[in-house]
Amino acid sequence: MLFFIGIVPILFAYVYQFFDFEIVEISDKGYLELNEEEIIIDHQKLIRYEEITDFDVKLIAFYNQKINLAYRMPTERRSLGLSNGIKITTDSQKIILNFKLENSTHQRKLEEVIKQLVINDKLKNIDAKKLIHLIPTRFKKSEDYKDYVIKQIVANRINCTEGLLLHGYNSDKEAKELRKKYCG
Repeated sequence: MLFFIGIVPILFAYVYQFFDFEIVEISDKGYLELNEEEIIIDHQKLIRYEEITDFDVKLIAFYNQKINLAYRMPTERRSLGLSNGIKITTDSQKIILNFKLENSTHQRKLEEVIKQLVINDKLKNIDAKKLIHLIPTRFKKSEDYKDYVIKQIVANRINCTEGLLLHGYNSDKEAKELRKKYCG
């Protein structure tokens, strides 16, 4: 009988975890848009990509994604999708915003937009290595990514060794060929 009394709280906690969301203490509404030429904040503030000197995006989780995962432990929570952040720095201002991702599709679309911003050289005033690290991991095997890294090596924005490591190669022979071709 004591066994059953002791197991009730554990079962309750285990079931409760599937409906428990993270705790968020702030509530603020705004607007954030990344388009072809600029970033629009709250429908009025425009920041052109040429003005940006530092740019960082943290994609933590989308709405209803499990966070705090632990093996067979009732500690999981579901995200509200609000922990994602963006930092935009220009010569005159520094803006740090949190934003909500509704689902994995929104996350994939945002990752694609960030990749396109980097590969199309929209963020010209930011260090090349930092830009390369902005590109999400799932794009690092794509030809666009590899072409962008090679372009940065040829332009001497990153050194040859680091660039080839970021580019990736399958063998030492391929690495030597790439070095000979692009590092002169």
